[in-house]
Amino acid sequence: MIEPPETPHHVAEHHRTAIKWFDIAMAVAVLVVSFGSLYVSLHTGHTMEALVEQNQRLVRAQSTPILQYTHGNNDDGRQVLSFHVRNAGTGPARIAWISLAHGGKAYRNWTEFALDQVRGVPHLPLMSSPIAPAVLSTGEERMILRWERGGGPREIAAWDRIEKARFSDQATACYCSVFDECWTSHMNGDVPQQVESCEAPRPVIIRRTDSH
Repeated sequence: MIEPPETPHHVAEHHRTAIKWFDIAMAVAVLVVSFGSLYVSLHTGHTMEALVEQNQRLVRAQSTPILQYTHGNNDDGRQVLSFHVRNAGTGPARIAWISLAHGGKAYRNWTEFALDQVRGVPHLPLMSSPIAPAVLSTGEERMILRWERGGGPREIAAWDRIEKARFSDQATACYCSVFDECWTSHMNGDVPQQVESCEAPRPVIIRRTDSH
C-alpha cells in the first residue's frame, strides 16, 4: 500500500533580523516612545487642569462684587446730607443685610439711625430707600438717605447732629456673588471677609480694630 507523502509543517517563528543588536535597539526605542507618549499625556492632563482652574479664577474675578459706602454733605452747592452704597466690583451683588453701628448700638437701616439721633423733631424732610435685601448690578449706586438742611432751629440742629455722627458710624454688609460666594465688609476699602453664607437672623457687627 502506497501512502501519500506527508505535507511538511512549518513552525511560525517570531520575525527577527539577523542582527541581534538591531532587535534590541528597536525594542528599547519602542519602550522609549511608549514612556514618552505617557509623559506627554500626563503633562497635557496637568496643563489642562491648570488652564481650567485659571479660567475658573478669571470668571470669578470678573464676577466679584465689591461694595462701597459713601456719605457727603454737599449737592451742587447745597447743604445736603447723602448716604450711598455702590457696587464697584465686576459682578452683581446680592445684598442680604446691612447694619449700621453708632455709639454702641446697631441699626437695621439709616432711617432708624437718623431718627434715633433726632428724637423729638417732627416732620423731618428726609428721603430714604431700602438697601437690603436687594441686588445691585455692576456700577450701580443706590441712595439710602438724603436730607437737605433747612427748616426751623430744631430741624437744623438735628441735621447738624447727623452731620457730626456720620463720621463715627460704621456700616457692615453681608453680600454674595452669582456663584454664592459670600463676604462681610465695612465697605470702606477694607478687605472683605469671606463667609459660608449670609443667612443670619440679625447682622453681626464687625468691630473695627485700630492699629497704632
